[in-house]
Amino acid sequence: MAVRPKNVVLLWTDQQRADTIAAAGNPQIQTPHLDRLAATGALFQQAYCAQPRCSPARASLLTGVYPHTHGVVDNNIVPDPSIPMLGELLQPAGYVSGYNGKWHLGNELHAQRGFDPWVSTEAGSSSYHEFLVSRGYTPADPHRDGMIFAPSTAARMPEEVGKPAFQTAETSRFLETHGDQPFLLSVSFREPHAPFTSPLDGFYRPDDMTLPESWYRRMEATVPRRYRRLQEAYAGQYMADQPQWVKSNDEWGWKELKARYWGLCTLVDKYVGRILGRLEELGLADNTIVVYTSDHGHMMGEHRLLNKSVPYEPAVQIPLIMRVPGLAPRRLRTPVSHVDLVPTILDLLGQPLPTQLHGASLAPLLARGDTAPEEADVFIEWNGPTQPGAIGSVAQPELRTIRRGRWKLNVHVSGEHELYDLADDPGELHNAFGDPGHTAIIRDLAARLQRWQQETDDPVVLPPTLRG
Repeated sequence: MAVRPKNVVLLWTDQQRADTIAAAGNPQIQTPHLDRLAATGALFQQAYCAQPRCSPARASLLTGVYPHTHGVVDNNIVPDPSIPMLGELLQPAGYVSGYNGKWHLGNELHAQRGFDPWVSTEAGSSSYHEFLVSRGYTPADPHRDGMIFAPSTAARMPEEVGKPAFQTAETSRFLETHGDQPFLLSVSFREPHAPFTSPLDGFYRPDDMTLPESWYRRMEATVPRRYRRLQEAYAGQYMADQPQWVKSNDEWGWKELKARYWGLCTLVDKYVGRILGRLEELGLADNTIVVYTSDHGHMMGEHRLLNKSVPYEPAVQIPLIMRVPGLAPRRLRTPVSHVDLVPTILDLLGQPLPTQLHGASLAPLLARGDTAPEEADVFIEWNGPTQPGAIGSVAQPELRTIRRGRWKLNVHVSGEHELYDLADDPGELHNAFGDPGHTAIIRDLAARLQRWQQETDDPVVLPPTLRG
């Protein structure tokens, strides 16, 4: 890297699976602009969120620390103000830090945590709401704050006035206004989050979709009870309450939902392409780091589950592409975490790294490539929801996860532990925790997890994984 890049554009989605990018190994989906970004940058093949839930994951991405430290252990919690976010960390260096899109960490309408200018999309009188009104649309959905454009209404707007188009236009405005000074711009798309509909409904055919093996198989009795209860909740009342999601609880219904979900991913790709093109047109691409990721993944049929909130790979893995001017393109197998993004960005910009960060800079990995990917540890947590009945009225006790090499160990407060061999069992169909011959690997992973808890001051007390 002969010359340090000056700017950062962070593009991220909500609830996007890692396998919804063609360059990541899915030739059926159309994502030409992300494919181009991956071809000119670093594609991380094993990237993970800090917690598979929106607000906790978002706060970790922006702070570089785990949820148990920043305090956002469930949705709609305001982060600890003593833990600085990326926008605040760059303020002393004279950066203009803009935020555009979904926030989900407190008040959506007003500039927060070092980010200004601020473009809101998710609250009643948001910037997007005012944009629609200015275009002659009338809000028709009742809300405690008055009439609004509900997410289901906004998702059905014509593409030219949809949220991705609006956010892209606002991104262009920011780049034109602030491109002559160091800037950080975060563009947070709601898509492909529910309500799972867009102008590209019908772009993919349900008959061309496939369902995973786990959709057809009963969960093992050794799988934690909350997963089985969650599966029952989705198949029962939860489906009845959300008929626009899975229209019928059979193969066609789940494939049809998956087709609409892919359409949302392709829609985002289209507008990401326009943002990347605008960077080039304005002469900013050669000194701007571009990061593309999502807050967490999505089950989308694995184990007949939807959404997130479980430590299965589809929910905790996220897409991650980083294009850094001056660094060669790479495909990286080393497992990494969202908590690594803040230290990486600061390092690449030549800014100091605060001591409270839990993540590590990925700059050496970006520069030199994989060295020992099987020896890298990634940690994921789940903290029981503070909102009763948040996910199908299923209790969700705390758990901690370690991913190392081919193994993943989930240690539950409930004592219902799991061990998966991701090399031989990538679909996590068999809980190998009770199988003979795994004592040494369980002991090693549990010890690493305990050290991580000590190093990060994690207050959760986990039961022993081995007895006797």
